Amino acid sequence: MNKNEFYIGWMPKAPDSFRSFVKKYLLILLPIVAALATVIALSQKKFDTGNFEFGKLTEIKGIYFKNPVPNLKVINGKDIWGNYSYITVPLIGYGKHGVDGVIAALEKEQKKSLDKRQITLRGTLLYNDGKLLMQIDGNDKPLVNVNDAVISNDLLPNSEDLGIQTIKGEIVDPKCYFGVMKPGEGKPHRDCAIRCILGGIPPVMKVRNATGETNYYLMVGPNGEKLNEAVQDFVAEPTELQARVVKYDDWIVMYVNKDKMRRISFFSLIGYDTQPATCGKNCFRKG
Repeated sequence: MNKNEFYIGWMPKAPDSFRSFVKKYLLILLPIVAALATVIALSQKKFDTGNFEFGKLTEIKGIYFKNPVPNLKVINGKDIWGNYSYITVPLIGYGKHGVDGVIAALEKEQKKSLDKRQITLRGTLLYNDGKLLMQIDGNDKPLVNVNDAVISNDLLPNSEDLGIQTIKGEIVDPKCYFGVMKPGEGKPHRDCAIRCILGGIPPVMKVRNATGETNYYLMVGPNGEKLNEAVQDFVAEPTELQARVVKYDDWIVMYVNKDKMRRISFFSLIGYDTQPATCGKNCFRKG
């Protein structure tokens, strides 16, 4: 560009040397900008496959268990080896609330505990990545039926103690993560997740192993008590914790001491093999 030529933006025409200079660099910059825009667009995280059947009520029959978190064990018959086929469905309440209040109201109405009874519940399903949850709302008259027959011992949860383990991952609220919100994880969802967990929805730790498979751990205190308030400062943050790990049917539960949790950097999660050596493939069985 000729340094002796002078140009001001409101002039009707730019000098020839200035136009040539701008055109030359635009021809270089435009393909670069287009390539960068394409790379950034393709690298964005896609919406997951979580589903929330908003406005649709479904009835499910199963055995209600209060611990380690309120859930229905839905029996799907027996396989060819004579073993029961089942799926465990954790229960959550309407909005940013756990299910304890709804269950307490139903038990008061029935004048008996629902724990370890076969019941039929009406609610809204949400599901993602092999996990199924159910939202029940007192306004929907969720308790359809109660069977007072004593369940057999072989229908109780199968438990396997996997010992004390150190695990890294991200704490999420399962209601949003498994279907209600997109995204339901990470910093954009942090405030919402904290509100849900403080409202009584049981926290879940999302863990990715060395092969890229994502697995999920329900979290309770060391004696099975609620851990919701203790984890609020760690929600949506890369976190490392030490816990006693127990496999109940198709969910894994961590009994966590709040003093054994700490924040870690995001980069420390990359390449970290979270599959415990004592656990084997059964540790990551998906429902």
